[in-house]
Amino acid sequence: MKDNRKALAVLFISLFLVMVGFGIIMPILPFYVRYYQGNAATLGFLMSTYAIMQFMFAPFWGRLSDRIGRRPVLLIGLSGYGASFIVFGFANHLWMLFAARIIAGIVSSATLPTAMAYVSDITSSEKLAKGMGVMGAAMSLGIILGPGLGGALGHYGLSLPFFVAGVLALLTLPFAYYFLPESRVHSGTPAEKPSWRSYLTIMRHRQFPLFAIALAASFTMSMFESTFALFSADRLHFGPRDLGIMFTALGILGVAIQAGLVGKAVNRFGDATVILVSLLVSGLGLICMVQVMSIPLLWLYTGIFSAGNSFLRPSLSTLISKTSGNERGGSMGLMQSFDSLGRIVGPVIGGAVYELHMDYTFALGAGFLFATTLLVRPRLRQYPQTAVAEASADP
Repeated sequence: MKDNRKALAVLFISLFLVMVGFGIIMPILPFYVRYYQGNAATLGFLMSTYAIMQFMFAPFWGRLSDRIGRRPVLLIGLSGYGASFIVFGFANHLWMLFAARIIAGIVSSATLPTAMAYVSDITSSEKLAKGMGVMGAAMSLGIILGPGLGGALGHYGLSLPFFVAGVLALLTLPFAYYFLPESRVHSGTPAEKPSWRSYLTIMRHRQFPLFAIALAASFTMSMFESTFALFSADRLHFGPRDLGIMFTALGILGVAIQAGLVGKAVNRFGDATVILVSLLVSGLGLICMVQVMSIPLLWLYTGIFSAGNSFLRPSLSTLISKTSGNERGGSMGLMQSFDSLGRIVGPVIGGAVYELHMDYTFALGAGFLFATTLLVRPRLRQYPQTAVAEASADP
């Protein structure tokens, strides 16, 4: 038990620093691209490149962790992630920026799903939702602190935030090496070997409804993130300082929910119920945004949307883990691929729809979430019984 707590602490710090690194570049990246004669289109392609690499490589890393163990894959991910930031800091040509982001996308997809699979390996079924919530809180906390740290460090040099992010990621390596024992327990049944046919028939995968939820969540969130600043400025004349305060407050709300409430909600109502309600709450927050005409209402409806997402992600990770059998790493990798797919197409569609009318983006996102709820509800209700059966079958 003590070793498990130590391992969870190392994972918490690792995921926190990974997300600090993700957030630290957000206020700096546009200026960095412009410095090398790039434009808005260049920036969009650069951001999409990262998500595309995650989409392509997350299943590979997840299945590799099922085969050779979580620990080596985590060490590869952390070392490569840190190195990619340092390469970015040394970049002096535009192509080097793309190369660094490609590397970062590939290796970050080794870190996140493997860390989630590690948590599921060492956490009992009853406490899994709480463990996933704590990991979600670590990532939310990193997202809160990352942009502020990046903006402060960027004042002293555009490349400094990248060097700091790289060093922070590399500093976790000794702790991961010494305090993370291998969690993967090999059973007599090997994990299914990946094939292109399995990717082409993904819609028949027994966990496809859960992957579809991950896609819907990331698609709507990325649409929201790509248009919210414009919406708040156009509708209510919000400035950067106002947005910074709001995002920090929403991040704190997310941490509080994921660290303190998700586990209790899942234990009381079940994974499927929490996921379905979270989808509806998130959709409600988005559709209410159409009616925003004052700052208090903006805070209220954005908070509702954020709260729904904060309950959704760790609950979804928990249910995917419970229903994965001997393929937890592969399933987590597939989930991240669907998550990345949403982050690839969400900003593009959100921006195009916003040009038609600022309210249409939120209406589209709400409709997407409501439709997803209706489509997955019949199959989602079956998962808790499957999860219980699998848990009771374990020695």
